[in-house]
Amino acid sequence: MFSPKRVNSSTSVQINEITRAISQGNEQPEWYVKRAKLYLSINKESQALADLNTALEEDPSLGEAYFLKAKILVARQQYQESMKHMMQAKEFNYYTPESEAILAETYVGLKQYERALSHSSKAVQLSPGEAKFYVLLAKAQSGTGDTVRAISNLGKALQRDSVSLPAYRELSAIYTAQKRFEEAYPMVNAGVKQQPKDAFWWRQLGQYFMAYSLTDTAMACFTRSVNFEPNQPAGYLGLAQAWFKKRQYSIALENLVKAQELGAPLNEENRFLLARSYEYTGLRELAKSHYAFLARKYPQNPRYMVALRKLQTPIRRPTIDTLSTNSVF
Repeated sequence: MFSPKRVNSSTSVQINEITRAISQGNEQPEWYVKRAKLYLSINKESQALADLNTALEEDPSLGEAYFLKAKILVARQQYQESMKHMMQAKEFNYYTPESEAILAETYVGLKQYERALSHSSKAVQLSPGEAKFYVLLAKAQSGTGDTVRAISNLGKALQRDSVSLPAYRELSAIYTAQKRFEEAYPMVNAGVKQQPKDAFWWRQLGQYFMAYSLTDTAMACFTRSVNFEPNQPAGYLGLAQAWFKKRQYSIALENLVKAQELGAPLNEENRFLLARSYEYTGLRELAKSHYAFLARKYPQNPRYMVALRKLQTPIRRPTIDTLSTNSVF
């Protein structure tokens, strides 16, 4: 009888051998799990997920199958479902350092950063040689606002893997947010070269060019980002900034509205840009409502009250010359 453990050939050969054995009626739930792991190793998530579902139908106590499903769901950003499967994996006594990592990533996705800190710290303790676990810890620390420790742990990740793109990704995001563009650029450039279809790197590159007033180049980067991820708001926010800088306020407003529809946060920066776009396109009442909100929430910043008072001042209309048409001459 065929045993998957004896197959030491390439991944495709192993998959074919397991498939042949299953088709001959020698199937076992564990074989589906084995084939799912092989599919995951070559990035065939859908096939892996189908095998894992089959394995669990035949044996609902396979903790590893729940764990692998959770791993797939995290990659798809389905965090609530991932959490359910991790709880089931725990119930059936499946546990590895990567279990802590998947839980940490799930909590980061749910923005429950304190819980993510606990699990990512545990993953690092259990396997201190893994660069990816330091990246997860840094993500959790960034979420709590502790960027100093996050940068430190990303440095540790890069000590273990000097070309870690996940570490580059997080570190460049921190540096870009802190406007340390020169430090972010080498990492962003490496990301663009190695993952040219990843929208994140194009957005970061766009921010770099915006910082140096290379608006057209930045716009090209943001456009690529939108092409790769048309349902993500960040690319549209970048385009809005670029069009506003080019004084194309109507187009800037269109991109801002699109970003809002896709779930962009209406934070201080985005709200101010929205208010100014409304103002410069003649939508004064809408602009006033946003300036008023900003003035109330951020009273330490006088520019919002100045903008609000400017809009509250009536527009002077040109007077009509009322001099009598009967001339004395």
